[in-house]
Amino acid sequence: MTSQKQLFFFLFTCFCIQCYAQEKPNVSGNLPNIISVIPFQFTENGLGFGASYERIVDKKGMIAVYIPVMATFNVANSNRIYDYNTGNYSTGKADAMYYAMPGIKFYPTGSHGIIKYAVGLSAVVANGKMSTDLTNLHGLNVTEKVSPHFIAGGMLQNSVNVNTGKNVYMGAEVGVGSSFVNRSGNSDLGNKFLIQGGLKVGYRF
Repeated sequence: MTSQKQLFFFLFTCFCIQCYAQEKPNVSGNLPNIISVIPFQFTENGLGFGASYERIVDKKGMIAVYIPVMATFNVANSNRIYDYNTGNYSTGKADAMYYAMPGIKFYPTGSHGIIKYAVGLSAVVANGKMSTDLTNLHGLNVTEKVSPHFIAGGMLQNSVNVNTGKNVYMGAEVGVGSSFVNRSGNSDLGNKFLIQGGLKVGYRF
């Protein structure tokens, strides 16, 4: 092979490699949008499920807008409802609470990679029901009073984010915070410790 042909072959090979590198699917989490389902979710209220949307807003992938929503149920309600006429007890209601936690996520080393840590701040707004024991005037039957329950507060979030392919996302998240508003019916219940966590599976695009 002549030197001219060798040079041509070398240049052609470099050109093909460059084109392939530009067109090769990205598997490191560069795509800016993530839609996730949360099959396992917990809050201070109980267990449930949810969904979330995340959008990376800068070129380095360090800042994201994050909007999770979720529903949890007080499956550990220990209220015991007593019916004096029958002598039977029943378990209290599994009160539902519905949450929205819009916030900002910060990736200290960027979101472009297979395993990435993020920290962020979220507002917390929740609405649902709260049940309390209520004994009747005769002191015989114990019934359950159900009142509207509203919470507003803030939370510090921590998450581990795993990009296993171009479009496949998995994550685990835990957040803690406090309420600023915690009302049940017409009663102010004072500040409440808030906690949430979940496992996510999503699609990145």
